[in-house]
Amino acid sequence: MSSELQNMIDLLKSQLGYGEQGGGYTKYGDWYGKTVEFDSDYSAQPWCDMLLSWTAHKLGYEKWFGQFAFTPNHARWFVDHDAWGHDPEPGAVVFYDWSGSGTVDGIDHVGMVISADDDGTIHTIEGNVDGGYVREKTRDQTYVVGYGYPDKIKTAMQGQGAHTEKTSLTDAKSLTLIAAETPLTLTGVPSGQTAHQPGPGAAGALLLVALLLVVACLRVTRLSTRLAHVMTGPHRRDAASPERARHAVSRRTP
Repeated sequence: MSSELQNMIDLLKSQLGYGEQGGGYTKYGDWYGKTVEFDSDYSAQPWCDMLLSWTAHKLGYEKWFGQFAFTPNHARWFVDHDAWGHDPEPGAVVFYDWSGSGTVDGIDHVGMVISADDDGTIHTIEGNVDGGYVREKTRDQTYVVGYGYPDKIKTAMQGQGAHTEKTSLTDAKSLTLIAAETPLTLTGVPSGQTAHQPGPGAAGALLLVALLLVVACLRVTRLSTRLAHVMTGPHRRDAASPERARHAVSRRTP
């Protein structure tokens, strides 16, 4: 388990004992509605996954942990990122289906694993349990659908970032060589006049322009990646989405 996920567990432990207020209000739902969905309805909705989203946000881990209220969508996000499995491990996100269907569509609760025993017993921190509180729980595998592995996504994203940086540096070196090796010539010099040959300063200016173009391209690439994450991010949904319909689900979990 990475130090980042240990930080998440530590922050979750600091929330133990927090409970719903009147009407089912929680600070996690209030934050989610104001920050992620811009919808005040979330302030009094089932909040097990919003607790995890709030924790990731507080630590700056949203990109590789996800921001969700609807638990099946969070599970699908892990599946889509090739970070889904059935082995319990500390720092994994555990998804439950209390009906026992064992399907992603049936998932209706989530928590974070803090430790796992050899016999499959897991020790977790979960929100919206025991009457609407944040608690530590000990469970077997009976209702577990699967596990999401945030560390796997984080590692993959770090690898993609390193590849982008390496590619940009390679492009910069290539442009530098081209600029250095390309001769500068002038055409249309009137007869009888001597063409002025540009000195080292001209080549240096061309090199500077090439490097500035590389930097600009890199910034555009990063901005495009961020915009794509926002526009297709896990928190986006329309008014008729399953997440809306899911608000009718039972508020209490074992």
